[in-house]
Amino acid sequence: MNVPTSQTLAASAAPPRRLPRAAMAIAALALLALPLAFRGDFVLFLATQALVMMLVAIGLNFLTGYAGQVSIGHGALVGLGAYTTALLMVDAKWSFWLAAPAGMLVATGAGLVMALPALRLSTWYFALVTLTFAQVVTDLLVEWRGLTRGFSGIVGIPAPALFGRPMTPREVYIAAAICVVLAFWLVRNLVHSRFGRGMVAARDNPLAATASGVSLWRIKLFAFAVSAAIAGLGGAFFAVQKTVITPEDFSADFSIFFLLCIVVGGLGKLWGPVVGTLVFFLLPELLGPLQSWRLAIYGVVLLVLMVFAPQGLMGMPVWRRWQRTLPPPPADGELPAVHTRVAAALPLVLQGLDKHFGGVKALEGCALTAAAGRTHALVGPNGSGKTTTLNVVSGFIRADAGQVRLGDTDLGALAPHRIAQLGVGRTFQTPKLLGEMSVLDNVRLGGFVRERAHAVEVALALPRARRDHDESTAEAMALLRFVGLAGRARELAGDLPHGQQRLVEIARALAGRPALLLLDEPAAGLSMDELDRLGALIQSITALGTTVLIVEHHLELIARISDQVTVLDRGKVLAAGTPEEVFRHPEVERAYMGREGTGGSA
Repeated sequence: MNVPTSQTLAASAAPPRRLPRAAMAIAALALLALPLAFRGDFVLFLATQALVMMLVAIGLNFLTGYAGQVSIGHGALVGLGAYTTALLMVDAKWSFWLAAPAGMLVATGAGLVMALPALRLSTWYFALVTLTFAQVVTDLLVEWRGLTRGFSGIVGIPAPALFGRPMTPREVYIAAAICVVLAFWLVRNLVHSRFGRGMVAARDNPLAATASGVSLWRIKLFAFAVSAAIAGLGGAFFAVQKTVITPEDFSADFSIFFLLCIVVGGLGKLWGPVVGTLVFFLLPELLGPLQSWRLAIYGVVLLVLMVFAPQGLMGMPVWRRWQRTLPPPPADGELPAVHTRVAAALPLVLQGLDKHFGGVKALEGCALTAAAGRTHALVGPNGSGKTTTLNVVSGFIRADAGQVRLGDTDLGALAPHRIAQLGVGRTFQTPKLLGEMSVLDNVRLGGFVRERAHAVEVALALPRARRDHDESTAEAMALLRFVGLAGRARELAGDLPHGQQRLVEIARALAGRPALLLLDEPAAGLSMDELDRLGALIQSITALGTTVLIVEHHLELIARISDQVTVLDRGKVLAAGTPEEVFRHPEVERAYMGREGTGGSA
C-alpha cells in the first residue's frame, strides 16, 4: 500500500481559513445583547418573540435538517408545551420552572406519537401526517373547553418568578437567550457526535446506516424526542411572554413558518435556524410601511434564494470558511495499533439456504463454511446468488429456509443493524458512502456501536463523550492510513474517485472491529494498480485475524488471496475447495469459466 508521508499528512491537515470561534461567539453575544440597549419594553417583547421562534427552529432543524424527517406539525408541539405550562401556572399555581419541564415532557410524548408513522412512511407522506396531527391538536384545544377554555384561550398567564418576585421583561429576555444558547450548544454537540452521523446516514443512505449498526427507528425516535422537547420549551416561553394564548396561535401557518425559517436559513446547517428566524421575523417589522407589498416581497426574496442560494443562506459558498475543522492526523507514534483493535475472528457457517423471489430460485440449498481468520471467496456467473448470499448473512434479506451461524450465534432471525452490532461488517457492490460528509466522518460512522457515551453525556460534552470522540477520530485516521487514504481525510467522500471510495468503505467496515467482513465485488471498476493494492489490503485484513467472505469476478485476484472458494451456479453450490482444486474442477470449467472465458475475470 502507498501510505502518505507524515509531511503530506501534515500539509493536508492544515486547517482551512475561517473566523476564529472566539470571534463568532463574541458576535453572537453582541447580537443577543443588542436589545438590552433599547429603552422600553416593545423591543424586548419583539426580541423575546424572535428568541422563542429561534428556539423552536433549532429543534426542527435537528429533526428535518439532520434526520431528514419533514414535520409540518411542530406548531402543535409548541402549542402543547404552551398550554401545559399555562394551565399548570394558572390553575395549579405551579412555578414556571416546574411547569416548563412538564410542558417539555408533554410535547416530547406527543412528538414520539407523531413519530410512529415515520417508521413506515416516506418523507412527504409523513409530512402530510404531521400536518393532520397539527390540525387534530388545534381542534382538540378548541373542543376541550373544560380544560383549555376553547376559543377564549387562557388569559392572565403570570411571568416567571425569580427568588419570589415576578421577572421583568428584561429578565425574561435574558432567560430565553440563555435557553437559545444552551439549545444551540446541545444540538451542536449531538450533531458532531455519533448520533449526528447516524441521523445523517439514516437520512441519506439507510443501507450504510444499517450496515454500521444504526437502528433506523431508534435514531428517528431520538431525533423526534430532542426536537419535540425543544419545541415544548419554546411553547413554555411563548405562553409567559404573550400572557394570553388561544388555539388560533397554533394554526398550520404557525408550523409552516418554522419550516420556512430553516429552509431559508439552510437545512442541516447549525446557524441556519438562527439566520432564517432573523430574516423571517425581522423582515415584516422592517417592511411595516410596505404592508400591502409584503407577499410580493416575500415571493421575490424566496425566488432569489432558490436561484442563488438553493441550500439556504448558510449553505452559500461564502460561509464555507466557517466549516468545522477536523483535528490534525495523529503522528505515527500516536496511532492506535490496528491489529489490537479488531474483534476475534469467528467462523461463518451456512447450511441449506433457500431464497425464492416469486418463481425465481435465487438460492437453493446453499452451504459453505468460512474458517475463522481466513479469506473465503464466493464466485459464479451473474445471477448465481452471490450478493443474495451476502444479503442473507447481513440480514438485509430473510432466507426462506436454512441456517446462518456466526460462531455460536444464529443470525437468521436478527435485524441487520443487530447483526452489524454483533461483528459483521460489509461493503456493497456500489459504494454506499455519505457524499456530503468528510472521508473521516464516513469512517467514524462505522464505529457507531462502539462509542459508549449516551445522549446526555454527548449533549453535555462530559468526559466519556470527549474520550469517545478522541478515540474514534484517532482510530478512523489509523484505518485511513491503513488503506492509504489518510491524506484525504478532510475531503468530501463524494469527491473521491471510485477506487478510493471502495477503500473508504472498507475502512468504515473495519471501524466496527468486525469478526466477519463481507466484501461485495470490491475490485469492480479498479485499475490494475488499484487491484494489486486491494489484494494486499485484503491479505493484511486477514492477517489481523478477521474472517473475510468476498464476492468477486476477478479470478486472478481470488486465486491469489483466497484460502477457500465456493462456486455458485443458479443458486446451487457447484464446487468448493481450494482455488487450485476449484478452478480445475471440470464442472466449473464447463458451467462457469467456459461460458465466461478464462481471461482472468468473469
